[in-house]
Formats: sequence, structure tokens, C-alpha cells
Amino acid sequence: MKNLQYILCSLIILLFTFSACKKDEVETTYGQFSLNFDNVVGSDELVITAEADHTFPYSNQMSQTFNVQMLGYYISRIELTGPNGAYYEDEVTTGPTSDEVNGFYHVLESDISTQLVTLEKVPTGTYNQVTFTLGVEADYVQQGATGGVLDPANGGWLWNWDAGYIGWGYEGRSPESPAVAGTFNPDNSIKAHIGGWKEIAGNAAMTNNVQRITLDFPSTADVSAGGNPRAHIVMDLLKALDGHHGIDFSSTYAIHTPAAGTDIAHNLKTAFEVDHIHL
Repeated sequence: MKNLQYILCSLIILLFTFSACKKDEVETTYGQFSLNFDNVVGSDELVITAEADHTFPYSNQMSQTFNVQMLGYYISRIELTGPNGAYYEDEVTTGPTSDEVNGFYHVLESDISTQLVTLEKVPTGTYNQVTFTLGVEADYVQQGATGGVLDPANGGWLWNWDAGYIGWGYEGRSPESPAVAGTFNPDNSIKAHIGGWKEIAGNAAMTNNVQRITLDFPSTADVSAGGNPRAHIVMDLLKALDGHHGIDFSSTYAIHTPAAGTDIAHNLKTAFEVDHIHL
């Protein structure tokens, strides 16, 4: 009889424990969150100038006029964080086919469809910060040839396996840039290709210019089930070219090695900001 009472008591305890656990369980719900990348030149919207057009609508801190013919960059490994512990990490995978490549975004000024990055299955909650990688990090370069936006055959900006990918690129013209006949700079061009993912002993041209950037939101963003708030992220080309290490077009107009791009890479840390949140 005592054994029976003991068994019944044990069953009742287990039942209450199970019921309590079921009540404590909270089902995770999801929404979307978007990043809208908007490129500007100081207080002006960035407008692409046709290659044959020799007008120069912008001016740097040295009063050197210039235009923009190409601008773009790779964004990867996006994370969202919130003041109450909300967290989201975008899945990053690589592979030889485009279906296997996730979490890499090639933002191009010439293609408006690339400027909006929509993140799926973001846990509902309040977020106030975004972190992302500008460029392609070592782990993904070392995996070798890959598909999607990283595929050179599909427009991917791969330099070579030592230098890796061009993580940020700008091309344009300036009257201050010398025209050097018979070279890669015959027409006052400016080409700044910022890449490099590692340092190589004995090779002064190689360095790591990949940047990990964290931006605070000017106001919190609440992700609800079925919702899709949007962070409007501004990249200021003037901050990239001027910044702490100002670029003089008369002497710096052809950046084609990682080490040559370290000044701009440093400036890029502060060239991005979240201007506002669309709820």
C-alpha cells in the first residue's frame, strides 16, 4: 500500500512539474528586418556620372573636384542586437553554386535592387544596434571558389586568392588626377579598390583591410510577427575619401593593392551611419 501511495505521489509531482514547464515555454515568433543602404557625398545624393561625361559635381576637403562612375561594397555577417537581449545573426554559408551562398550582399550604386537587404526569421523583440563586416573575411576566402555574388563569372569582385575580394570600390575622375599617357591612367581617372584579408610575411603590398563595423540606431526598432522595420544606413563617400587620412587626387589616384588602401580602409570605419529607422 505504501508503495502504491509512493508511486501515485511521484506521478502527481511529475505531472505538476511537466505542466509548470509547459506554462513557462514561450513560443518564438519571427518578423523581418531590412537594411537600406544609401550612398551620399556629404550633403548631396550620390549620382553616377557617365564615363564620357567630364563634369565634376563634387569637391573634397582639398577643394579638388571629382565625379563618381562606380561605387560598391560587400556586406556580410550581419548581426542585430537589442537592449533587452534580443539577438539575430544572419546565416553565412559558401559553396560552388549560388544556392549554397548565403549572407553575402554586393551593394552596388548602379543597381538599386542590391541596396535593400531583407533579413528573414528575425526573432521578435526590440533592437538598437547592427553589426556587419565590410568585405569578405579570411574564413570565406580560404574556402576557395564559390558561387553567387562572390563568383567572378557572375560579377564578383575577386582580385586573386592572395589579395582576396575588393571589399569596397570607387571609380571616377578628377581634373587633379594626372593624365599619364600609355598607362592605366590616361584620362584623369581615380580608382580606389580596397581589399586584402591577410598579411603575408615579406610582401609589403599585403594587409588586412576587412572592417567589422557596429552602428547604433538613433531610435529603437521593434520587430513584430509579420513586421518589417528598416534601418536607413548612409555611406558617405566624402568621409571615406577625406576622414582622418585625406586622399589627395594629385598623388593618390590608383589604389590597386591592399597596402595602398589602408588609409581609405581606416576612413571607412566612420563612413557608415544609421540615419533613421522606418517602422
